[in-house]
Amino acid sequence: MKQNVANACMIYDNGKTICIDPSLPLFRLIGKRYTMFILGVIGNNKTRKNFNDIVKSIPGASRTIIATRIKDLIAAGIIKRCVNEIVYYELTELGYKIRNGIICFLNEVE
Repeated sequence: MKQNVANACMIYDNGKTICIDPSLPLFRLIGKRYTMFILGVIGNNKTRKNFNDIVKSIPGASRTIIATRIKDLIAAGIIKRCVNEIVYYELTELGYKIRNGIICFLNEVE
């Protein structure tokens, strides 16, 4: 039985074996409410956004949930908080890679 579980968490790519277990927290975060909207808003036109801009760009969004999700994304290294007279948020390199992967996927399912 343990062998089957070990095989289930593996992806084989170009002769390498990659365990997907470390990616599970990321997938859980991506699936949470408003996460993909935040990635979209912050990444559009490679701009930085302040908190109010993010909330205004997501109709019906709860300020509390957006604040929580931003904290989660910062902790995951997907966005970063910057201060330059005001506080704003921008995608990290990892954030852009994830956003581009989502765009690539969405273009395939259209």
